[in-house]
Amino acid sequence: MKCDHNQIEGFYEIFDKVKDVDIEQLKKIIEMLRKEKISDCLGYLKDIENQQQQNQQIEKLTQVGQELQLTVVRNNIQIITNILNQIKDHDFNVNDYSTEIYFNTKQQIIKLISQEKGIIEFLKFLVHLTAIDDRYIQSGSNSLNFLIQMRVDLSNQCFENIKVKNTSLEGANFVRCNLIGSEFNNVDISGINLNETLLINCKWKNIKINESIKLEGDTNCVQSVCFSPDGKTLASGSIDKSIRIWDVKTGQQKAKLDGHTSYVLSVCFSPNGTTLASGSGDESIGLWDVKTVKQKKKLNLHRSAVYSVCFSPDGTLIASGSNDNCIRLWDAETGECEDTLNGHHNWVKQIVFSPDGTTLASGSGDRSIILWDVKTRKQISKLCGHTSTVLSVSFSPDSTILTSGSDDHSIRLWDVKTGQQKAQLEGHIGAVYSVCFSPDGATIASGSNDMSVRLWNVLKGQQKAELNGHRDLVSSVCFSPDGTTLASGSGDKSIRLWNAEIGQNAKIDGHSQIITQVCFSPDGTTLASCSYDKSIRLWDVKTGQQKSKLEIYNGNLYSICFSSDGSTIASGCWDNFICLWDVQTGQQKAKLGGHTSYVLSVCFSPNSTTLASGCDTNSISLWDIKTRKKKTKLDGHTSYVLSVCFSPDGITLISGSQDQSIRLWNVYTGKQHAKLDGHTGSVLSVRCSPDGITIASGGKDNYICLWNAKTGQIKQKLEYHNAAVNELCFSPDGTTLASGSYDKSISLLDVKTGLLKAKLDSHSNKNLSVCFSPDGTTLASSSDNSILLWDVKKRRNHIKLQEPSNSILSVCFSPDGNTIASGSVNQSISLWDAKTGQQQAILGGHKSHVLSVCFSPDGTTLASGSGDNTIRLWDVNTRQQKAQFDLHLSAVYSVCYSANGFLIASGSNDNSIRLWDAKTGEQQAILSGHKSHVLSVCFSPDGTTLASGSGDNTIRLWDVNTRQQKAQLDGHTNTVYSVCFSSDGTSLASGSSDDSIRFWDVKTKQQIAQLDGDVNTVCFSPDCTILATCGTDTSICLWNCKTGQLISKLDGHQHRVQSLCFSPLGTTLASGGYDKSIRLWDVQTAQQKAKLEGYSNGFLSVCFQSDSPQSSIRFWDIKTGEEFHDETKLKQLKTPLYQSNHFSLSSNYIKILHISQKPTFSAEGAIIIKGEFVNKSGYDLKIFLKQCGSCLIESQFQINQQ
Repeated sequence: MKCDHNQIEGFYEIFDKVKDVDIEQLKKIIEMLRKEKISDCLGYLKDIENQQQQNQQIEKLTQVGQELQLTVVRNNIQIITNILNQIKDHDFNVNDYSTEIYFNTKQQIIKLISQEKGIIEFLKFLVHLTAIDDRYIQSGSNSLNFLIQMRVDLSNQCFENIKVKNTSLEGANFVRCNLIGSEFNNVDISGINLNETLLINCKWKNIKINESIKLEGDTNCVQSVCFSPDGKTLASGSIDKSIRIWDVKTGQQKAKLDGHTSYVLSVCFSPNGTTLASGSGDESIGLWDVKTVKQKKKLNLHRSAVYSVCFSPDGTLIASGSNDNCIRLWDAETGECEDTLNGHHNWVKQIVFSPDGTTLASGSGDRSIILWDVKTRKQISKLCGHTSTVLSVSFSPDSTILTSGSDDHSIRLWDVKTGQQKAQLEGHIGAVYSVCFSPDGATIASGSNDMSVRLWNVLKGQQKAELNGHRDLVSSVCFSPDGTTLASGSGDKSIRLWNAEIGQNAKIDGHSQIITQVCFSPDGTTLASCSYDKSIRLWDVKTGQQKSKLEIYNGNLYSICFSSDGSTIASGCWDNFICLWDVQTGQQKAKLGGHTSYVLSVCFSPNSTTLASGCDTNSISLWDIKTRKKKTKLDGHTSYVLSVCFSPDGITLISGSQDQSIRLWNVYTGKQHAKLDGHTGSVLSVRCSPDGITIASGGKDNYICLWNAKTGQIKQKLEYHNAAVNELCFSPDGTTLASGSYDKSISLLDVKTGLLKAKLDSHSNKNLSVCFSPDGTTLASSSDNSILLWDVKKRRNHIKLQEPSNSILSVCFSPDGNTIASGSVNQSISLWDAKTGQQQAILGGHKSHVLSVCFSPDGTTLASGSGDNTIRLWDVNTRQQKAQFDLHLSAVYSVCYSANGFLIASGSNDNSIRLWDAKTGEQQAILSGHKSHVLSVCFSPDGTTLASGSGDNTIRLWDVNTRQQKAQLDGHTNTVYSVCFSSDGTSLASGSSDDSIRFWDVKTKQQIAQLDGDVNTVCFSPDCTILATCGTDTSICLWNCKTGQLISKLDGHQHRVQSLCFSPLGTTLASGGYDKSIRLWDVQTAQQKAKLEGYSNGFLSVCFQSDSPQSSIRFWDIKTGEEFHDETKLKQLKTPLYQSNHFSLSSNYIKILHISQKPTFSAEGAIIIKGEFVNKSGYDLKIFLKQCGSCLIESQFQINQQ
């Protein structure tokens, strides 16, 4: 690493001159250069004539609040000009200072400038200058890297149009920043926080990111993944019996291969990429033509499941390993079995050819690996050493080394020539299901039952990196042919693509082991954390910068607590002592001894005169802080005391124990005055509300209990976690309770109602601690060795589209005609009382526009299709989501129930129609034929025929029983937006953007009539006498079906009408439009009966309050039209709201800071409109950003246009 002291001194000498330059002048110079559209800033500043003009402009702009002499202004500009002149040709403006060679130099420079505010502001100036003058891009890029390394607060700032190249922004916190028009080239963005950032028209190319792109589509565990030889395609085999083909660059599914009748356990491409082999639990091997995606052959000689298939390097042989303990060799061309290799005494889990084609390796349940001579078909050697099943084997590219993964959690390296073990790699804490060499042989990738993917340095025998992201076992790993990408398949039903070109990431100085507790200082500026790494660390809440480190040397730290004045921290440790620390100096003030075992919990009294401590000897001690002496010992618990907490008045101490009880103690008398029983597992956390009225407890039984502090009676028992509730914390106003759990999630609960307000899921391991800041705006949480800070007050500022805004895209009457459902651009569904026009409920859960809604024939279920590619089923009575269908690859434009309610049909932007079992949610068929998006589907009244309208200008009729196309109706010259059967099933009406309405005879398949007009939706009245149509001109037309004459025109909407629906009796027509209203019309009089409005700001939920109506449910009294406010009425609702995990409730709470040795990438709520986001391998990162919670507006504009 380079450390040139002359260079450091020269750098500091240049920047030292800017320390006294007025910060405001730097800002005004940037404003002026932008306004004047200057591209040569140095030339502009140097120009004498312009300089006088600039001085006058800057002086005028800086006179508010201060009087600057003209000579001072000129002097400052002269300094800036000179510095820019020096930087222009300096090494700082030429080379990338984020590389390892500059590490020591950079660290020394940072030490010199980290406290110099003027220099820090000038570095920001250089960053902004990249948007104006291309000659300073590298110095601006290095400046941004320096600012990130110094933990300067960059959140909530404008970096519009900045250009960054050849640097690392790893760990940057750009939360709520404006990065519109930014250009990044060859930039490492690993671990950056882009939450709620504006990313509009950005150009990010050659991006490096140590995160995975997630491919979703499999409906069960992904057992095997394999890259095609050209690296452009990925194949995956799944327990759902299917094989899927993926486009690696776009992440889109290209094809789905069905044919196996059991799990697909292995997939492998032929060397020329034309054939794919698959092994299955149905005892067969399938050979598939990659181009036509049709099955070529099926090989059937194995007597049990085929676990592994592999092509020889020359493509002439296929080897297969099976649960029948044997290996078979097949002729790849003819499919004939050439030989059977016997030698294993248990199932053959994996087989692989050596790259030179001479050797075949097999790993087995008999714990051995056998090497076979491919030519002679004889056993060469048997490798023994694993103590459990050998699950995976892989050859190095030069065929000299074999690596193996086993159920014994180890990876072993073997010398192929001698058969001797060369090394053993330890690190996984679960079975190693898959191992794979990189193409250059320098790295081994492994996937394990511990849910991690790990990279190992072959030469050193050491772990290079651990890749976390999967939420279930990793069953398969595979390198791309160029070695830049690693694919992993998992039991979580996903495939992830990782950047494989990573080594040890630069680590921030932070905890190296589990963080057991976090605690805010009383003023909210500092966060303290303690860990099993024997340290307490103090963090700046705003920047995440570590302020100090307090170390002990005798054991793990379990608990910490600030005194009320913030001057002291108490810590409990497993060395049996309590330590008191001076926050300002970081020095230990005192050590309290007296416990005979681990100190598990500590808590200061409100006036900080007393400290309580809980111990694993079943007792509680009270300490006098002034004398440092033990005042009393409280005995009564029969097992470990895991948590202690004072009441706000300091009179009562609350304790929770492994004996499953909570006890209340009088602090002055030391007597127990109550025992609360209700948990069926250890009580891990107890807390008292700020008003002293409520006690909350969390237990190992997964429950949160709320108790009346005065009577000791249990008020509510809540189950929102599926694992132990480890920590609780009340918000300062007492209205919210946060809970951290071993299920890796945080729940925010309404204390009064007990309802779930939000669920925060982001930690990769069990959550150990949660703590509110004193002002209640921030929540800190810890897991593993990282800390997250969440914004819990400020709601997400969702982008507002001026046209359309909160438009209603679909309306539908319930079968009894009493309820209307509507789907909207704001991602929600509303239920309305058709008689009173009052809103009954809002159903939230979709993550994009709700494009279609349809009631089941019995009216108990509502189906909805959305731009988020999903179909969701809702229970109309409970307002809860019942199911979600996820197999469409693009927006779902239309959903429709069959007349008997057994089937649901859906039409999508992916050009397909899918049929679903309404009860089980299983996909029953895919109807393919349309060459463009399917915008409308409709069942005939008898349920035998399905009609579909498409962007390919055609209408198609499908036989529901055979799933075959019956007919294609041609005539429209543009997109068919809507199709609708008459109630007798004899006629079909269609509306198109060719400005025509056409009637078709279903039996003869001939057009029988045509009405001209601007149309995007058509709807028959129940008696088939009237056809209602709407278009882009804001009006609705009613037509006489028999004569084709216009009966009446309904005007009232202020914008385009998108959806129409007749009531079951045909007397009322409902219409929804882009003017944010639903209107009810009297069909006979053609008069408007009612206007339903609610799609505007101000929706409030009884259990989750939000500034926008997304992800919310609101209940109304149908008779009175009034919203429920009374708590007693709300308690009468039988079904707890948000009890189902189908609701996405975390959208209003974002991570504002992540404190960790290895930061995690985050982009929740980032707004992306157009632009490019491409990594070094050419993959489109928009897919990844969307998976991280970003909002891709570009696709929504397309939906609006359609």
